[in-house]
Amino acid sequence: MSSPALAVGTPQYGSVKLQWNVAVALTATIHTSYTSAFAYATPTGNLANPSGTCAAAPAGANADLTLDYGSITPSLSATVACTYLNAVGASLTDNDSAGVKVYQAFDAALPTGINVCAFPNAGASFPMTPTAAITQSTRTGTGPAVYGGACAAGGSLVPTAAGGAITGTAGTSTQVGGTGETYQNATTPFSIGGTNIISTAGANTTAVLAGEDLQLNVGTTAASGAASAIMTVQFIPQ
Repeated sequence: MSSPALAVGTPQYGSVKLQWNVAVALTATIHTSYTSAFAYATPTGNLANPSGTCAAAPAGANADLTLDYGSITPSLSATVACTYLNAVGASLTDNDSAGVKVYQAFDAALPTGINVCAFPNAGASFPMTPTAAITQSTRTGTGPAVYGGACAAGGSLVPTAAGGAITGTAGTSTQVGGTGETYQNATTPFSIGGTNIISTAGANTTAVLAGEDLQLNVGTTAASGAASAIMTVQFIPQ
């Protein structure tokens, strides 16, 4: 006995599109006068060029996120400089497969006769590649050559923000984005320009760190008296 086979119906198909957008997860922290444990400590190093330009150890208003170079002895014939050791360190973790770039720039132009050279403590030049442990300065004796149209080898002049004046005041928390801190131009994101001091090539699920020294150059036209400036550090996921 046999029976006819049942006909199989033609399948019908439908599609459902799934889409998503994973937000950037970035944690960034900065410290000034940083230690090998990546914490703030009262500064113990300040290199004078020439000798006697500035105190061997800065005093005054030093605190985390404030660098006080102290009293500087100028010259009427040549630029002098003070190099603040372990001046700024940064730590970051992120989920961005393209990595993160870190820039720095002054919020507004510095007074006449003043400029600042940054020197990397991780590697010979900027941008630095951060590592699991932060590197402290190895500079000893006299600081790098003073600014004479260019920073000494490995150094980079800290520029003024390309996006214009940054709103806000100096940081009040080492956690980036903390109260009182402003890390990008008020109207155009990612516009400070500046020097690319740190660059990563991929995601960093554990903290990576790098640090720098900052040399304050005082020219013959620099006015006497107390002065200050705000330097913005900007973390840009790629």
